[in-house]
Amino acid sequence: MIHKIPIIAYQKGEHDILVDLREETVYHFGTLPQAINISVNEIEKLYALPKDRHIVLFCQQGDYSAEIAKLLSDNGYEVTDLTGGYREWLVRSFA
Repeated sequence: MIHKIPIIAYQKGEHDILVDLREETVYHFGTLPQAINISVNEIEKLYALPKDRHIVLFCQQGDYSAEIAKLLSDNGYEVTDLTGGYREWLVRSFA
C-alpha cells in the first residue's frame, strides 16, 4: 500500500526508513534530517531494505518517488511517498 503525504507535513516515525532518491552529489548539498541516500540509479539497494520497516521516499519534485513507491509497494513494502519533493520542503522551510 502507498500512502501519500505532503513533504512539509511529514513527521519521522521511530521505525521509518527515510530515503532520499536524488543523486549523491545533490544529496550532499542538503537533505531532510535522518535521510539516507539511495539514488534511483541504485534501485537494487532499495530491494535490500527490510520489508518489516516503513519506507518513506522523496526526490527533488516528487516524480521519481511516486514511481519507486509503486514498485516497492508491488513487491510487498509499506511505502509513503512524500509529495512535492525536496524542492517544496526547501521553499516552505525558508519562506
